[in-house]
Amino acid sequence: MRYKLVLRKMTKEDRILQRNNDLIHANMGEETVLMSLSNGEYYGINDVGSTIWNLLENSLSVQQLIIQLTDIYGISEEQCNREIGGFLDDMEEKGLLIIEEQAS
Repeated sequence: MRYKLVLRKMTKEDRILQRNNDLIHANMGEETVLMSLSNGEYYGINDVGSTIWNLLENSLSVQQLIIQLTDIYGISEEQCNREIGGFLDDMEEKGLLIIEEQAS
């Protein structure tokens, strides 16, 4: 008997997001200020970014995050995905988020 192996490309929605524990944060009104303990740099995120940061208190997949944000802001999943993609990439690039592939 032969088995066919089907490889599925990992999509961004399959990735797991978690906060980098090497940061301290403080809420400043609707915004959040983050400070990296490893490099001493400060980062400010706006109210939507703060909502994302707060939702990521526990690890979430990108899809779970999108579902929660669409409920909060009343937008479509497609619009949400478009609007948060760059933000998540930027947060990962700066080392503020850790993004991993979800185990199959």
